[in-house]
Parts: sequence; structure tokens; C-alpha cells
Amino acid sequence: MSDALTAFFTAWSVGDDAARDAQVDDALGASILYADPRTETPLTTAAAVKDYVGQFSKMAPGMPVSVANVSTTLTFARATVQFGAGDQCQWGQYTADLDDAGKITRLIGFVGTGAPDA
Repeated sequence: MSDALTAFFTAWSVGDDAARDAQVDDALGASILYADPRTETPLTTAAAVKDYVGQFSKMAPGMPVSVANVSTTLTFARATVQFGAGDQCQWGQYTADLDDAGKITRLIGFVGTGAPDA
């Protein structure tokens, strides 16, 4: 069930627009709701999500993005995502609803990994 999440996030570092859009399309279900700390309102179409991912790719060309961990319960998933590497690394935590085919229908992102405050 993590294949769609892995494909979705690795698409963020794909420089070719058509290849990136195809990879995002393949990861999304028939409907989508996407939100993270940088979206002003939820994105509710595949076109809006592809545009958003494309903006990231243009602002940070070649920046590696990878899924570090996925855990699932039924058709729900939690993913820890690494943006960048080394000193430029940032982490995000995402919760996802997946359809019966394992495609993303809802994806909500948060800054950091949710580690307890010490």
C-alpha cells in the first residue's frame, strides 16, 4: 500500500513536467484532497496537486524527496517524508486515505515527525 505514497513523493524531484505529472496521476485516486502547511486551502483536483508539486520541483530543482517510513492500518497510512539531505534536510509527517487499489484519495501533511516535546 505504500507504492502510491513512494511514487507521489519521489515525483517531487522529477524535473521533466510530463514525467512528473504522469507519476503523480498514477499515485492519485479518482478524487483527491491534499493539504500541508504551505497550502492556503485544500487542493481538490489532480491538476491542482500536479501544479503544486511542479512548483516545488521548480523552486528546489533536483532536491531529493523520499519516503523514509510508512505504516498502514486498513486503507489508511502514515508516512514520514524526507525533503533534501544533510544540512538541508527537512522532515514531514503525512496521513493518507487510500482507495481499494492503494491510490491516494486524501493526504494531509505536517512539519516534522511529531516527536514528543522534551
